[in-house]
Amino acid sequence: MPTYTTDFVSDNYTFIANSPVLDKVVFTLDHIHQGGAGLYSTLDVVRHCASKNIPVTIFVQCTDPANQCALDSRHAQDIFNLDPNLVSFGIHTLPRGNSQTAQSNNLNLISNMIMNITGERPVISSYHGANAGPENGISFAGVQYARGIQSQWSAAQQDDRLNTPVMGLNSINQSFDFIRLRNQADLSASLFVHSNELRSGSIKKKVFDTLIKAVSDRDLQALDYLSAMQGDFSASPPVDPMVTPPPPDQVCPLRHFTNHRIVQFLRFNSRDGVNGIFQVAQLQRFLNELGLGAGAADGVFGSNTKLAVIGFQISNNLVADGIIGRNTRGIINAYCD
Repeated sequence: MPTYTTDFVSDNYTFIANSPVLDKVVFTLDHIHQGGAGLYSTLDVVRHCASKNIPVTIFVQCTDPANQCALDSRHAQDIFNLDPNLVSFGIHTLPRGNSQTAQSNNLNLISNMIMNITGERPVISSYHGANAGPENGISFAGVQYARGIQSQWSAAQQDDRLNTPVMGLNSINQSFDFIRLRNQADLSASLFVHSNELRSGSIKKKVFDTLIKAVSDRDLQALDYLSAMQGDFSASPPVDPMVTPPPPDQVCPLRHFTNHRIVQFLRFNSRDGVNGIFQVAQLQRFLNELGLGAGAADGVFGSNTKLAVIGFQISNNLVADGIIGRNTRGIINAYCD
């Protein structure tokens, strides 16, 4: 299995639709591929993106449902361990024509697998196969955004949050045009590829590597799929009725927190260098000022901090696992907005 290497690229992204804010692009991968002779594994592609500080969203297909997705779970855990702050997962649906029961069983299997790895249930999905998209009589409980596979889009059409478009990687100019048009409409642009399609010398790999270079050169900004969708649909974002924010007239008590958001995945006994210690200390100050007793703000995620996190999660109707994942982090960061 080859180590991912970048093909030579020379094209530069020169558009900025909403200057000085960089145009937004989303890297998504379908399925988890193990790789092989001349084929890159999903793990290797994500490792390469993470080395460039690029978020990647992987839509997971359950290849061994009779064994509770054990094979995919093992590979997904390895991918997540590369960088929990950059790696996120969504559910890959079954093809059109499957029953609601089959689709729901598939959704639950993959959702539970992702929950076991990340501590959070996924709220994003991707459709499967040609002409895939929303199907009459079929629904996916808990899914807030679904990535489609259609690459045709114009500024005249309104986005459907349950069937968002993607750019095809058929040419660099087409991809650049897609990003530019989407961002002119104040929307992000999601690319769609399988890791085993990124063969050295192929056009898809050249486009993929060109976009990575554009992000590294600060010509584009990369977002994970969920964050991008939340931004794209911020005018009418889906609301979780179980989460109750503080009353708008309540004075925010978090004197030490408001200028320092939590941006990392944090959990019991984790260590992540100086920045991780700083983030845990900020978390502890936040919890202490809410009266949850996280202990000294020493940057050590010990048992007192975990219990305080669980208390915060219970009070906000979150999964009480003591882990600062994407959902818990979002509630914390929004607490005093």
